[in-house]
Amino acid sequence: MTRPVADPIDMQTFQDAVHRWFWEATNIETIWRRQSNVQPKYPYATLMITDGPNPVSPVWEDRYETDLDRPAGEEVKITVCVPCHFTVSCQSYVGRPDGKDPDYDAQNYMNKAQSSLMLPSVLAMLREKEISVVRPGSVQNIGLLVEDAFESRANMDVVFGASLSLDDYVGYIKTVQVISESLGIDEIIGL
Repeated sequence: MTRPVADPIDMQTFQDAVHRWFWEATNIETIWRRQSNVQPKYPYATLMITDGPNPVSPVWEDRYETDLDRPAGEEVKITVCVPCHFTVSCQSYVGRPDGKDPDYDAQNYMNKAQSSLMLPSVLAMLREKEISVVRPGSVQNIGLLVEDAFESRANMDVVFGASLSLDDYVGYIKTVQVISESLGIDEIIGL
């Protein structure tokens, strides 16, 4: 019996956890960057998975679990899994910075987000969702001139760790008959 392949990772949980981290760290409206999204009012931030999942190893681990109460032909559960990395591009947009308020700057929001990745509470929240922080990138000033005014923007790429995992179910061989006339063997082995 052929079944469709399940999702190897719960992307909704992954995206919700990353969004929660960034939004709580910066306290500005944070959205996933998509062409169809309406631009929020300044200040705001966007997130986008730019790379991944990338398996860390070319070889996936196999785990076996037998449960004879499962339907015939599905008694053995085989789980294949591998650690993986995702790169998330985080960008903050402030619009025109306020020269009288140094905190109203895109890099300031990104500095908060970057630093918060070392807080035990943030790491615990991510770990609860089976996500780790592999490497926070550097904060980059990507501000630009729009029409006649400078807009404050900043970027940081963060590499997160997670794992890919798929289950498959197969049957097992209950008994085997071994016959060898030259050795004088005729045995049934198994249950």
